[in-house]
Amino acid sequence: MKACVLAFVAAVALSHPVFAQDTLPDAPGKNATLQVCSTCHEAAKATSVKLAREGWVETIDRMKAFGAAGSDEEFAAVLEYLATYFKGDTVQPLDMNTAESIDLESVLQLLRRESKAVLEYRAKHGQFASLEDLKGLDPAIFKKIEAKKDRIVFITQPTK
Repeated sequence: MKACVLAFVAAVALSHPVFAQDTLPDAPGKNATLQVCSTCHEAAKATSVKLAREGWVETIDRMKAFGAAGSDEEFAAVLEYLATYFKGDTVQPLDMNTAESIDLESVLQLLRRESKAVLEYRAKHGQFASLEDLKGLDPAIFKKIEAKKDRIVFITQPTK
């Protein structure tokens, strides 16, 4: 599961250079980030994922394993850039398609009845593709989840 989440984060962590020019903070490391990462990834979701430094280290290591090319200096610049401008307090985001009650309660601070409602909604409607798919939940639950959207991802799971 952890590998899937990290692979997903790597896949969405950086955007196409044209998009990134407008959305990524103009700061040291931006050019290295674009150069190293944009050759493999559509990264329009870079600003939606916030990770602790350790999470970015794991993500960059995963990107290297997938073939990301760059010098040690470039990867160091990418890490500093992401850890500074896309900083969060979690090592990995919560996948809303595999999350269990305890995950929803601890990461999103949902009440037990609220996490149960999310799981029942997912069971009835299928996998979530985006935050928009959660709008059918009770508005109070949706509002709680929306407030923590930088801690969640939506990874489509293979059907069995």
